[in-house]
Amino acid sequence: MRILMRIHTRCLAGGSAATQVAVGALFCSVLGGSALAQRAISVDDLPRLAKVNDPQVSRDEQTLYYAVARARLDLNRWQSALYAQSLGRDHRPSGPARQLTFPERTEKKDGSDSSPQLSQDERWLLFLSSRDGNAPQVYGLALPGGGEARKLTNFPSGVGAFRPSPDGQGFLAQSRVSMQCAAYPSPKAEPCNRARIDNKDPARLSVRVMDRLLYRHWDGWDDGLRSHLFFVPTSGDGGTGGMPIDLTPSDDDSPPLARGGDQPFGLSPDGRELAFVSNRSPDLSLSTNNDIFLVSLDAMHRPVTAPWNITAQNPATDTSPRYSPDGRYLAFLSQRRAGFESDRFELMLMDRKTRSLTPLTPQFEHTLFDFDWSPDSKALFLSTTVGGRATQYLLTLGAGSGPSLMMVGEANALSSFAGEGGARHLYFTRSSLQRPAEVFFAALDAEGKPAGAAVPLTRTNGPLLEGLALGTPSELFATSQDGLKLQAHLVLPPGFSPKNKYPAVVLIHGGPQGVWDDFWQWRWNAQIFAGAGYVVLMPNPRGSEGFGQKFVDEVSRDWPGKAYDDLMRLVDQLVAQPYVDGRKVAALGASYGGYMVNWIAGHSDRFACLVSHAGVFDLRSMYLETEETWFPRWEFGGDPWTTDRYTRHSPSTFADRFKTPTLVISNERDYRVPVGQGMQFFTALQVRKVPSRLIIFPDENHWVLKPGNAHFWYTSVLDWLQRYLGGAPGDQKFLERAGTYSH
Repeated sequence: MRILMRIHTRCLAGGSAATQVAVGALFCSVLGGSALAQRAISVDDLPRLAKVNDPQVSRDEQTLYYAVARARLDLNRWQSALYAQSLGRDHRPSGPARQLTFPERTEKKDGSDSSPQLSQDERWLLFLSSRDGNAPQVYGLALPGGGEARKLTNFPSGVGAFRPSPDGQGFLAQSRVSMQCAAYPSPKAEPCNRARIDNKDPARLSVRVMDRLLYRHWDGWDDGLRSHLFFVPTSGDGGTGGMPIDLTPSDDDSPPLARGGDQPFGLSPDGRELAFVSNRSPDLSLSTNNDIFLVSLDAMHRPVTAPWNITAQNPATDTSPRYSPDGRYLAFLSQRRAGFESDRFELMLMDRKTRSLTPLTPQFEHTLFDFDWSPDSKALFLSTTVGGRATQYLLTLGAGSGPSLMMVGEANALSSFAGEGGARHLYFTRSSLQRPAEVFFAALDAEGKPAGAAVPLTRTNGPLLEGLALGTPSELFATSQDGLKLQAHLVLPPGFSPKNKYPAVVLIHGGPQGVWDDFWQWRWNAQIFAGAGYVVLMPNPRGSEGFGQKFVDEVSRDWPGKAYDDLMRLVDQLVAQPYVDGRKVAALGASYGGYMVNWIAGHSDRFACLVSHAGVFDLRSMYLETEETWFPRWEFGGDPWTTDRYTRHSPSTFADRFKTPTLVISNERDYRVPVGQGMQFFTALQVRKVPSRLIIFPDENHWVLKPGNAHFWYTSVLDWLQRYLGGAPGDQKFLERAGTYSH
């Protein structure tokens, strides 16, 4: 069983904001042991750190399986391999971890092995691999000896996600297929799909023809394929047991490729019922109405009933269906307001005997990010964020009360549950603003709270971190114009001295409904900025999750209003600190954070420089270019021809005021905030003779994911900051060598 966990450690004392910063800094520096480090962390260290994820524990809790991804700068990609760690009876590591797969040694040398999951009988470790140089497929590795992995699927478009069947007969796999081909298990299905997907006809024109909206999404164009779920039977020796069976053969994405939840499908424990997410709305670009469908399956896992929409009465999103281990219930997450993708997610429960639906968290004020069942099916673990800290709750069925607080701390983790006889053992990845994720173990008491300190099970990044001085995290608070307590995370530079004056950077999160939590960021890593000598402020203004749904709602229809004022009040508190040089402060942000930077450019001159990544600049053109039309419709209360907010709230309207030096970054495969938004902003800055630079990544989407590109991104941003704030300079030789400049 799995659950999204966010566990934090507070490093604060009571008192004023300034007192909390100072006391928290001292306390955290002692805990973090940064005095033993040799040098400040730099941008060159980020690709040397590994990503540890997907822990899976055997039923006897003697072996932990997990994935480790390392940056391959020579390939400009992350390469993941699988590991096994033996555990003793005390749940502590027994000997060194053992690497199970070596994708760098395969023929193509550039593949990855990820998403390890144990088969029901635990004789096989199933995982996704692109080792053959093509799209990922499901492979199986025999346990305990290992050996050569066996390829179990051969879908022409690859496998996006999979899950072993609880009845042990095979696994579910998500893949994309053409509606012009026969449905699996027809023997014609695979060759037809392969011919359509691998079409190399030189006479074929590169032309796209669209008849409806949502013709592209996130970073891909609609190619006529549909996301479907398949049951892949396996044989007793771990091989395939026959042709895959298409369980969702309609002309719909079932499950959807986006917004279906962390787990958009599942099988009942007896394998006789499938639950999946699908949006059957005729206008997908205007709809957030994902629903949950059920299909009965026969003994061969073939559909025997038409899909039944159990959430047809709800016009908003329903996601993440999960069966209880005893098969009695189906739980899922549900929103209430149609068209609002950041509405509060609450937990719903369907009794499979009575078919009745019951809301379990109607009075809970925070949105749920994830949940999972306890092994005994008597309780559910809930994951959310509260006050800038990820928080977990336990909800006991039939208790007659709401969720009870379980853990508050540092981390963002996918976890595995284990334990017999009522015992609840949790295996999870823990991270914080001071360290990337590693796998931990915690025993939970009867109330679902940790029974003692969590035990670290991996130490993948330990040797490198021991040689690095990291910035100290704390918090800073301010009061909003309407009397609310505003929170921000603060990270001080390594070797911080309150007697010195430091430049500062303000990182503005996206969304606008998002949050800065106490966890390790790969994209906006506070430690990289702190290591360059900056005080780092990560504010949670209006729109941030974890401060109640009303706080979230108040950014909609008012993007530059209360949220902007909240940010500036937190910046006021920042520059009031005696160790911050108020003349050398920069604002940086992406997506909505980039929008806010663009807005700042026309409304404030208090920042020495700005950095805008994938920032919305002109709301009218943005509405007509972005893919998810429901988003601007909700956020601005209509279309550009029905409301003037697109003009009043657009940074482009105030271009005549631009004067702050600005670095603009956009990505060509970003269809959420298309590249033209950054180009328009840069053009306005150049025409206004404002010092500015434009960087475009042709091969990135809304984020910068490739490690080589990320290295260039951080180096470019630090170089820009150094020009106007001081601090550690960017590697100009690297930029000139790696980038293509036009003048």
